[in-house]
Amino acid sequence: MRHIIDAADNTLSRFGGRTVFETAENAGARVWFRGLGTLKGFYICENGCRYIVINESLDGVLQAVVCAHELGHDTLHRELSGGGIRESTLFLGNNRTEREANLFAAEILISDEDFFDAATGENSADNIAAMLNVPVELLQYKLEILNFKGHKFNFTAPKNDFLKG
Repeated sequence: MRHIIDAADNTLSRFGGRTVFETAENAGARVWFRGLGTLKGFYICENGCRYIVINESLDGVLQAVVCAHELGHDTLHRELSGGGIRESTLFLGNNRTEREANLFAAEILISDEDFFDAATGENSADNIAAMLNVPVELLQYKLEILNFKGHKFNFTAPKNDFLKG
């Protein structure tokens, strides 16, 4: 877990932009929006070129989540991407690389400060996620990270198929 947090923090400090899309581009991954049917997005590294391809039909919130997730693959799993890392669902907690990319995305998209600001006086994960404009499943990954950092939050594990096509 520590290596994921450190990788996300390093990515933000070195390449952080106004948006996650700009951060990915600054990190050297080209971000493309394309019609992908039910596929939410994918990451591929071919001939030294790194691409994050996002389904253009997703809403802006999900596009940002997909971008952060695929940036996680770019940062953590580049060596596995020769044939592309393609997925029609995200947040599949039973797969190590998907879980790591989800944790990376949560750390990239939800700062500790933003979480604590939104959580002040609020005890519902759904309400906090709505205030942060993120899916509740992403918030649940952030709570797992915060617990690793020493906090004591009770949370429900994310649904494995919440983004299923």
